[in-house]
Amino acid sequence: MRLISRLGVLLVGAAVVAAACQGGGGQKFTIGFGGTLTGEFAAFATNMQKGAQLAIDEINAAGGINGVQVEMISVDDRGEPKEGPVVAQQFCDNKAVSVVLGYSFSSVALPAVPIYDQCQMPVLASAVTSPKLSGSSKYFHRNVPTDAYQGAQMGEYAAKILGLKQIASLHQVDDYGNGVTEAFENAFKGAGGEIVSSDGYQLGTKDFLPILTNVQQKNPDGIFIGGFYPEDAKIAQQARGLGMQQPILGTDGAANPELIQLGGDAVEGLVFYATFDPTIDLPAVKKFVDAYKAKFNEEPNSWAALAYDAVYTVKKAAELAGGNSRDKIQTGLGMVKDLPGVTGTTTFDQSGDRAMKLLFIAVKDGKFALAEKQP
Repeated sequence: MRLISRLGVLLVGAAVVAAACQGGGGQKFTIGFGGTLTGEFAAFATNMQKGAQLAIDEINAAGGINGVQVEMISVDDRGEPKEGPVVAQQFCDNKAVSVVLGYSFSSVALPAVPIYDQCQMPVLASAVTSPKLSGSSKYFHRNVPTDAYQGAQMGEYAAKILGLKQIASLHQVDDYGNGVTEAFENAFKGAGGEIVSSDGYQLGTKDFLPILTNVQQKNPDGIFIGGFYPEDAKIAQQARGLGMQQPILGTDGAANPELIQLGGDAVEGLVFYATFDPTIDLPAVKKFVDAYKAKFNEEPNSWAALAYDAVYTVKKAAELAGGNSRDKIQTGLGMVKDLPGVTGTTTFDQSGDRAMKLLFIAVKDGKFALAEKQP
């Protein structure tokens, strides 16, 4: 009898260890969060982090995921591609982690994917948009559209909705800037428009006057910037300083309140696209916005909303698959269909991508608001 009891204890212990090795086998459901949490571009990740934490708090208050409380472990990748595999390995080695969220830069996510492949870690990213990530791994998912899709939508919007004929484009020289600008330019030209100039710049550039002086001589109908909010703000300020009053179009890289803080009056009227608008009159959106404001004393943006939806998507995946381990989350993500959220419904295609409608946002009276003209 004693031998049988001891054998039973050993078998139970072995089962617990085996479950823990797949993630989600402990007393908590652990989410890994990777992103650029420090430096000039930290706002993307910190916004996602806040949105994810709000969802976690709500889920825990309602009983957790499959009855288990949720925690999030965050690691700063500093926006450096070389840190991608390092951070991924940290999450892989932590047997408690069942899924990884976040990611600010495609250039960091891309080298991380093979590491996640090796440890069979499901990833649901919310800010990386490079087409190179589509189908890169069966474990990689994202709930934000690709550069190719977003850039093309903005190109058609500029030509068909705004009626612009000639545009000068500027873009940061990296996977994001190159990809979204190529898609924009091709779509704009396909719709009958003309790109009068196309100039690249490095992240961190301060002086855009040489480029803008050349653009001013060409006198286009508008200016497109394929980049992030710090450079968007500088370009707008320097363009307005030269007396250029053309409309300025941006990307989802402009979708951060710091654009307005940095750019001031110069970014008034700037139009960009996003996946979320806090003014949409839907109960779920109002509930999210009110809760976010109450917790963080600020209005949520697209990145916060996407990460918030990502956590609820993981919860649904765990419920559908009937477990909290890595393999269960991976299976469950493939089962998610038309899941409602504050950024719309979520379904992943075979490439791990999500199709969704874009909204066009403008800076109006120092705040973000729906642009008057929508597709």
